[in-house]
Amino acid sequence: MLQAGVDITHTCRGDLVVDLVAPDGSAYRLKSASSSDSADGVDTTCTVNAPGETADGTWKPRVQDTAAQDTGRTNGWRLTF
Repeated sequence: MLQAGVDITHTCRGDLVVDLVAPDGSAYRLKSASSSDSADGVDTTCTVNAPGETADGTWKPRVQDTAAQDTGRTNGWRLTF
């Protein structure tokens, strides 16, 4: 298992979908969009069950904003294996 952390500034975190993409292209969901969550920003660490994945290769965060009205930016992200 690995720990994936994200720090995102955004005016409505419920609009965001956050995935961790493994070197082989597999995506692991860290956060789903939620219409009931209108708070600001995301700063969290998640445990990811990624059997068969190794630390080797390039891991990438993927952040999608599901609404057009708000703005934000990714401040940082981290992985711990």
